[in-house]
Amino acid sequence: MKKTIAVLAVAATLVAFTSEKFFTLKFNEADLNKHYNKLEMTKKIVNESNLPHQQVVFIVSSIDSLQMEIVQQVQVQLKDTTKKK
Repeated sequence: MKKTIAVLAVAATLVAFTSEKFFTLKFNEADLNKHYNKLEMTKKIVNESNLPHQQVVFIVSSIDSLQMEIVQQVQVQLKDTTKKK
């Protein structure tokens, strides 16, 4: 489990770096909800773990940042589709 948490932390850290390339990932609504909920469950597991407080704060804030970005991207895409109609 700690390996999974470490991998998620590294992935979240990599997402935090700015890049000059943009990638579009497409998920159907069910898959996106599944991944979002898994991130939420991971936050709960980390909060209840025996990890040092600073590590927990870092992991949870990284996941929060990723979740906020997911929500923002979905809102932008929904707004774009309503404008086209």
